[in-house]
Amino acid sequence: MQSAQASQKPSQSSFSISENKSFNQGECMSLSDGTNDQVGQLAEQIRDSVRAGRTPEEAAARLSTLLPPALVEQALQKYRDASRRVWTMKEPGSIYNKHFDPWYLGPDPSDKLWHSYEKHLKEKGWDPAAIKDIDEASTRVVSLLDPPGKAQIRTRGLVLGHVQSGKTASFTAVIAKAADVGYRFIIVLSGMNNVLRYQTQLRIDEDLIAANLEHWITVTDVQDDFAANTNVNSFLTEKHSTKVLGVVKKNSGRLKRLHRWLTGARPEVLRACPVLIIDDEADQASPNSHPKPDERTKINELIVKLLQDLPKAAYVGYTATPFANLFIDPSLPEDLYPRDFIVDLPRGNGYFGAEQIFGRAPVDENEEPVDGLNVIRLVPDHEGTQLKPPGRDARFTFTPEITATLREAMLYFWMAVAARQVRGQRGKHATMLIHTTQYAAAHRNAKGAVDAFQGAVLRLIQKGDAALMAELEALWLREQAELPSEMLGLEPVAFADLSAHMTTVLRRTESKVENGSSPTLDRVDYQQDADGNGRIYIVIGGNVLSRGLTLEGLTVSFFVRSASAYDTLLQMGRWFGYRPGYGDLARVWMTEDLRDYFYDLASVEREIRQDISRYKNGDVTPMEFAVRIRQHPALAITAKLKMQHAVQAKMAFNAREVQTIVFRHEDQSWLDQNLKAARDLIARMRAAGIQPATVTDKPHKVFFDVSSTQVLQFLNEYAIDPGNSEMPNGLLQSYIRDQNQRGHIALWTVAVVTRSAPVPALGTIDFGLDAEVPLVNRARSLRKRGPQVVDIKALMSETDVAIDVPRPASELRGKDRDELRDLREEAAPDRGLLLLYPISKDSMPRQGSTQRALLGAVQHVVGLALVFPDVPQNDLTPQNYMTVELPDVDSEQIDIDDLEDMAETDE
Repeated sequence: MQSAQASQKPSQSSFSISENKSFNQGECMSLSDGTNDQVGQLAEQIRDSVRAGRTPEEAAARLSTLLPPALVEQALQKYRDASRRVWTMKEPGSIYNKHFDPWYLGPDPSDKLWHSYEKHLKEKGWDPAAIKDIDEASTRVVSLLDPPGKAQIRTRGLVLGHVQSGKTASFTAVIAKAADVGYRFIIVLSGMNNVLRYQTQLRIDEDLIAANLEHWITVTDVQDDFAANTNVNSFLTEKHSTKVLGVVKKNSGRLKRLHRWLTGARPEVLRACPVLIIDDEADQASPNSHPKPDERTKINELIVKLLQDLPKAAYVGYTATPFANLFIDPSLPEDLYPRDFIVDLPRGNGYFGAEQIFGRAPVDENEEPVDGLNVIRLVPDHEGTQLKPPGRDARFTFTPEITATLREAMLYFWMAVAARQVRGQRGKHATMLIHTTQYAAAHRNAKGAVDAFQGAVLRLIQKGDAALMAELEALWLREQAELPSEMLGLEPVAFADLSAHMTTVLRRTESKVENGSSPTLDRVDYQQDADGNGRIYIVIGGNVLSRGLTLEGLTVSFFVRSASAYDTLLQMGRWFGYRPGYGDLARVWMTEDLRDYFYDLASVEREIRQDISRYKNGDVTPMEFAVRIRQHPALAITAKLKMQHAVQAKMAFNAREVQTIVFRHEDQSWLDQNLKAARDLIARMRAAGIQPATVTDKPHKVFFDVSSTQVLQFLNEYAIDPGNSEMPNGLLQSYIRDQNQRGHIALWTVAVVTRSAPVPALGTIDFGLDAEVPLVNRARSLRKRGPQVVDIKALMSETDVAIDVPRPASELRGKDRDELRDLREEAAPDRGLLLLYPISKDSMPRQGSTQRALLGAVQHVVGLALVFPDVPQNDLTPQNYMTVELPDVDSEQIDIDDLEDMAETDE
């Protein structure tokens, strides 16, 4: 799908896109080969001048007054060539607009702040690979800022993280490196609530400031937000080497104070002071959502005004849900659209995200689809009336019940914490999240119910109540069987071992309410107690828990919320993150609808990141290619007022694979129709003299040089169920015809995807080839699509996009999507690939699977996949499509900005 933003015009500036090369951050980049290398020595002098606050061009100009200009130009070119190595890193992926020459070489051995932070991460026990990811990503981001010595700085960038994946650590590294090379004032805009600002300030103080007190002046602290009445000129003057940092809540009163204080500085001070603004949770409140197009919301207005009135200010937004940021009007240069760069942070090893929970496609034809970890437990819909008030007016008097599933979740939580104690994690924190409503009054009432249940369970355990112990043991054995610890390389914990810790765990459990009205002194405080024990919390809350707040050691989530937008749902996914040593114990209780929404959003999120990855090596910039966001029939993408500049997307299929995953398994005539369409296509190809071949060691039957006319006729005969939303048949055919008129995709490869040898339980099928072909196995997912269809979740194996590439299958396995596409583009340029999958009606789940069942079809099923080549941008022929009107659901609808503590708006 190619975006078509009406107001967006291509940038005329030059740009550079990263290449797939490696860049070793740990190397000290030497620019000189020795005392006889005059050009290299001059390049190192340029480097030193840049680190002192000059641009490379200024440094070269100063040298040219003393040395031959031609020699200095060679040195400048050598410096630029070296700094371009930062742009050639394969990861993290990015698309960006280079309106200046490269300037940043990465960290230098003399850098104090970055190396101090790196040492701190090592001392905290961070995995070396995770530190390397942070190092490389932060170097990439700093390299995309304007150099601090530039006379005017106007950078606008966006960094995409993953929910609960360490964005704070990433932007702390950017702060350290930017400060090392000359950025003097760092402003962190940290969410909209006090607890998030407190948490961010505490992290930066501990991780960056504490070890470098002599290098920093802070204008905020853990107790106080920005309220500076001091002399701004003395803080920001370039006469001393200290850096200034403030962590400021996105609140209009605070931002007004900050603007007033900063702009009160003498003009010459501001002209010499490079400012870096890090906007954490950048999609919250920062984009303009005013209903009148010529006016701005308060916070957006103040951030934009701050950037306009500071002569040297770079803005970098961080978010895991970038939908609102990608809908900012790009035609307004002063606004926050990420016109200069978009960087996609890598997902670290050990991160539990959508793939771990919802699965992925198989990697080759012999592998079954991966269904992810069995960690979701369903809350029946009827419990909703027991867990959340029926309406706003009832919120003060409503007291939720301890329903059957909430009881189960809490009992399991205490056992999971006890199991972590058995594993030696006594000093680690453990948290349970209960999130059922946004109403703060209901949270307080829920705390009473939770405390009463905790007290009752503690008394029964102390008495050794046989019925409760039997219930606990049965629950533990069930959960151990559902997700065996050995699957994650962990030792199982016997019930007898954990039961000895239950009394201690229950005594140490504290329930906390986290919302905007919670007293500051009664909030979660992840500090070990005097005996070195970690804290054990049951945290009850609403929107505060949906935005940036980290619940350390989150082990169990009980989540029953209705939400109306992508960003709201994804931000609520506090259970995403790292679970060292207890990944097998984490569980999420939620409704079936919510589970299905998250499944769909995993695909939406993956497409956004694929866009960034796909175009990082092409000739596009954020001002020339708008990242696309697929629509969902039951969810808004973000708040309506944040989408005022969104336009109806168009669908193009260039550089995409589409596949059928929804089938009418009990519709005999529908299945027979598709079998006939496949057999007729094969018969027509053979009649035209095209005979099936095999490619290297692959078992598939491949027809080369098939005309698009044959493919179009097949698509006209093959029935695609509407549940395959990526594959509207009419648009597929229109796209192919339009491309044919432009001279593209005239020839196709058609392949029958099969197995090396038949499996007796699956059988074979006559497709009109020389012999019957073995049927493939695709079991049904237990995720319900409707009463008359089945969903197999994934049809294609990852290497199937390269079925017609003349390389052995062993060489293709393990390559990423881009590498496989490159190989195919080289082997079959501008050719489409049509894949037919003969699926056995008796397809079965692998042994032990708890998320799949027998396919149960009345006839063998023909699955269809299409792989489209990339075509030149000027030859794209996108197809318009319509979407359904979003339903007005009678449920608790929320906006992610609708926080409980919004009273402090103007001061």
